[in-house]
Amino acid sequence: METVGTVKKLEINSKISSFGLSKYVFEVVVIEDNHLTNTILCKALDSTINSIYNLKQIPVKFTSYQNGNEFLTYLDSRELSASKLIVFSDYHLEENMNGGKILRSVKQKFSDATVIIMSDSPNQQIPIDAVNLGAHCFLSKDHRTPVICSEMLFKMVN
Repeated sequence: METVGTVKKLEINSKISSFGLSKYVFEVVVIEDNHLTNTILCKALDSTINSIYNLKQIPVKFTSYQNGNEFLTYLDSRELSASKLIVFSDYHLEENMNGGKILRSVKQKFSDATVIIMSDSPNQQIPIDAVNLGAHCFLSKDHRTPVICSEMLFKMVN
């Protein structure tokens, strides 16, 4: 084990969109309420997703949310599919919402999903709780987080 108000959907690469939704091998989701952090993380992951497609022709659906409740609404409507769900979630989200709730909801519906929880909180109990709830890993957020997430995604897909 290794230690995102509104929905922001990134345009799916036109090369990938010709496969249709049911043909995605992976679905990557970012949940981060801080707009700047969300944007930086999404740009890094989008670049990695493009590299994955160019190198391996593996189609990846990519969506970003700035609100955990909106993600959970999407999750409730998501049909069971063959695509592998990979979620990168901030721990501290809007009121009455946190990464633990996201993690429990994802794992309840899709037990094989990979969830990475991130936080810049000094609370040492958060990483322990996240891993105990089934997170793939916990990342301390800093300037290297987008690069680390991109590297993790590349390794998970390969």
